[in-house]
Amino acid sequence: MPETDSLIGTAFAGCRILAKIGQGGMGSVYTARQDATNKIVAVKILSAELARDERNIEFFLREARSAAKLEHPNIVHIYNFGKENGSYFIIMSYIEGKSLADIVAEKGPLNPDAATEIVLEVLDGLRHAHSKTIIHRDIKPANILLDTDGHPKIVDFGLARSISEEKQLTMAGEMVGTAYFMSPEQGLAGKVDHRADLYAVGATYFYLLTGKYPFEGKSSIEVIHKHIGIPFPNIILLKPDLPLWISRVLEQLTRKKPDDRYQSATQVIGEIKRLRTAENDGTAVSNERSIDLPKISEFFAAEAAATPAPPPPPEYRKPIATLVSDRLMPAQTSRPADAVNSTLPLGAPVAPRRETLKGKNLQLPALHNTIKATTYFAVTFAAMGCFLLAGSGGMSKPGLAESLLSPFASNPYSSGFFFTAGLALTIWALIMKPLKLTPIRLLLSFSTALTAYTAGAYAPAPETTDMVSKAFLCLKIASENIASPANLPSYSMCLFLAASKFVFRPHWGVKACSIAAYVLSLLFTWLYFKGGQTVSPDKLYLALAGIAALAGLAASLMQKQFTLLSSPALFFLVSNALVPIMFANQHINAITENLVSRDAIRVRDLSHQSYLKYRKDLLAQETSMPEFDIEGRPIEKTPVARPAEIAPTPREELSHIARLEYSATRAARIKNAIFNTAGLLFLTIFLLLMANIYFVEETLTYYAGNNSENVN
Repeated sequence: MPETDSLIGTAFAGCRILAKIGQGGMGSVYTARQDATNKIVAVKILSAELARDERNIEFFLREARSAAKLEHPNIVHIYNFGKENGSYFIIMSYIEGKSLADIVAEKGPLNPDAATEIVLEVLDGLRHAHSKTIIHRDIKPANILLDTDGHPKIVDFGLARSISEEKQLTMAGEMVGTAYFMSPEQGLAGKVDHRADLYAVGATYFYLLTGKYPFEGKSSIEVIHKHIGIPFPNIILLKPDLPLWISRVLEQLTRKKPDDRYQSATQVIGEIKRLRTAENDGTAVSNERSIDLPKISEFFAAEAAATPAPPPPPEYRKPIATLVSDRLMPAQTSRPADAVNSTLPLGAPVAPRRETLKGKNLQLPALHNTIKATTYFAVTFAAMGCFLLAGSGGMSKPGLAESLLSPFASNPYSSGFFFTAGLALTIWALIMKPLKLTPIRLLLSFSTALTAYTAGAYAPAPETTDMVSKAFLCLKIASENIASPANLPSYSMCLFLAASKFVFRPHWGVKACSIAAYVLSLLFTWLYFKGGQTVSPDKLYLALAGIAALAGLAASLMQKQFTLLSSPALFFLVSNALVPIMFANQHINAITENLVSRDAIRVRDLSHQSYLKYRKDLLAQETSMPEFDIEGRPIEKTPVARPAEIAPTPREELSHIARLEYSATRAARIKNAIFNTAGLLFLTIFLLLMANIYFVEETLTYYAGNNSENVN
C-alpha cells in the first residue's frame, strides 16, 4: 500500500483522493471525487498492518457486502469495494456531519425530543437491515453520523453478519462489539440475533439523554460483567424531568434476556409513537412497572418509614364551661333551680323545664358543630391543595434542599402566593379548634403542609409543564399507582399510625379494628421486603418478629392507656423493623453468591490471559536466535517465569459489596416509591385525615362537656 499522505491528489479506484478525514481502528478514511458521477464520496482503506491477516480482510469486506445489500436513508450507501494496487477499499456516501458521540461530547446530552427522533430513525434503519437478515452487532453513538439536515446514518457494518450466513468469522467464545453498549448475550459470547441491536439502541438512547454510559468500569471485562449481572440503571433516577414513558421503553429495550425485550424494531417504533402521542394527548398510562424495576438506588424513603408515630391524643376531661365553639366566651352563669323556676307557680314541676333546656342544647350546638366541621374539612383540604400547587412550581433537583427551594427560584410569585395562602388556611384551621393548641396538632399540620409541598416539587413532569398541570399530574399518578406494590411502605406506616391512635379505646369494635390494622401493617411490610421472590426468611429474626407481634397483640387486648414499655405500638414497631432484617440476609447471600460466580469468571479469564501470555513468551524465547557476548560466549537468557496464581476476591469483601449493593437498591426503590409514584401524596392525605379526626374528637369532647354543664 502507498504511504498515507501520498494518496492525496492521486487517482484511486475510479476516484480522485481529496483529503484525509479520519483514522480508525481498521484504517484511514478519505474524501474523494468519483470520476463517473462527479460526486464527493468517502473512501475507507484497510491499513497495511491489518491486511496481513486474512481474518481482518474478511471483516473489512464483510462490512461492504453487508451494507451493500441495504438501501435506506438512515444507512450509509456503499458504491464500490474491492482491492486496488494491493489495498482493500470501500467507497461509500460521504456524510457531512459528526457522530453522535462527538456531538454529545461537545454539547452535552440531547433533549428528549431530539434524542427520540434520532432513535426512531435509527430503529427504522435497523428494521430495514433486519428485514434483510443483517445484524449490525455494534450499534453505538460513534457509529451513527448526523448529517447537516439532522438525520442519522448508521455506519461501520464491520461486525455485521447475516443470520443465514454459514461462514462465521468469530471464534468460539469470542465477544464482538463495544463493551459500553454490548448486550448480555454478546458478553457471554452466546447466540446473537437482531434483539442484540435493540439492546444496543437502548444503551445508545440512554447515552444520548444522559451523556453517560449505562455502566462504567476500569476494564471492558468489568463493564461487560455489569451488563450481564446488574440491572440496567433507571434513567428517571438520573433525569427525573424526563417523560415517564422513556423509562418504560428503556426498561424493556435493555432486559437481560432477549425473549423479555421488544421482539422487533417495528414493535419499538410503534410503542414509542403510541406512548409519546398518549402523553401529548394527556392520556399517558402509568409507568409503575418501569420505575419499579426495578430496575431499584431507597435511603430517603427509609427515613420516611422511620418517622415516629404521633403520641396518643390527650384526654380532654377537664371542665370547659368557659369555652363556646372554638373561642373563649364569658362563662355561662348557672342559676339555682329555684331561680330558674322563680316565675312558676308554687309547686309547679321542674322536670319539664329541664327537658326543654336539654333539647335546646342538643339542637343548636349540634348544628353549629356540623357546620364548623364541614368548614374545617374544606379549609384543611384547600390548604393541602395550596401547598401542592406551591410545590408544583419547581422541578426536582439532585439534592433535597435544592428541590424544596426550586419552586421559589422558578416561580417565586406563583409559588409564594399559594404557599402564603396555604399557611393562612392552616392558621385559620388551628384557630377553629375548640380546645387549646397541642403539640400533636402542630406536628400534623406541619407534616401535612411539608408532604403536600414536597409531593408537588417531586412530581415527575417535564420542565415545560405549568404549575396547575403538574399538580393534577401528581394526583393522576397517585390515583394510577394506588394499588402499586411500591406504595406498600406508605400504607404500612399509615395503618401503623392509625392503629396506634385508636388501640386504647374501650370500645371492642374499635380495638379489634386497631389490631387488624397492626396486623395488616405488618403484612404489608412483609410483602414489600419479600418482593415476590422465593426467599426464605431468617428463622431467628422470624421468631423474634413473631414474639414481638404476639406481645403487641396481648398488649392491645389488655392495655387501656398508653405506657411506654408495654405499648402495643412499641411491640409492633419492633416486629415491623425485624422484617427487612430477616429478608435482607437472604437477599444479601443471593447477591454474594452471584458476585462469587462473577468473580470466579473474572479469575478464570485473567488466569487464561496470563497463561496465554506465558506460552507466547515461552515460545518466543524458545524460537529466538541465540545471543553471544563480545567474547563469543553464549548469553543465558532468564527463563520465562510462570504466571502467579490469581487469587479470588475474599468472600468477606464480596459480602460487604453485596450488602452495600442491596442497601443502595432497596433505598432507591423506596425513594422511587415515595417520589415517582406520588407516595408522598398518600401520606399527605392520611395525615390530613388524622388531623380531621382529632378535630372531630375535640369538638365532640367540648360539646359533651359544655352540654353536661348546661344540663346540670
